[in-house]
Amino acid sequence: MYKFLAKNGQTIAFGIGVLIAILFLGSVFSGLEEFNAQADEDRFTTGIFDLGIMAAIALTILCGIAAVLFGLMQMLGDLKGSIKGLLGIVALIAIFFIAYSMAAPAADGTALAGVEEQFEVTAGQSKFISAAIFSAAAMAALAAGSFVISEIVSFFK
Repeated sequence: MYKFLAKNGQTIAFGIGVLIAILFLGSVFSGLEEFNAQADEDRFTTGIFDLGIMAAIALTILCGIAAVLFGLMQMLGDLKGSIKGLLGIVALIAIFFIAYSMAAPAADGTALAGVEEQFEVTAGQSKFISAAIFSAAAMAALAAGSFVISEIVSFFK
């Protein structure tokens, strides 16, 4: 499968893209007169762009699934070589769960309380958002730190 996709994958992807573009343009041009005849406020109810939107969503989901499957196949093909990556994923999950357990359940009495009420954010969602923000900040700090350390090490080599 890998050899087939390595040889023909770009051609197949380009062909599918051209086919979808032709179908989309056909659906748009067939309904363009009706679309232009509608009032501005009624144009949001038209369905002539649905094929392009659905195709983009379907291709995005398909590519996401393919990326995960091929990543898993590569990882399972070389378990010894993928230990560092697996340890990194475990570390990310651990940082997230530590941040989740430390997060306050809600922003009562703070400036964010009104925002949480406006968007109907639950206490669990608030903790999840706080943990995600903390994890992203921790990853950014670790990336910056590793960049600085690697530059210092390479300077002295």
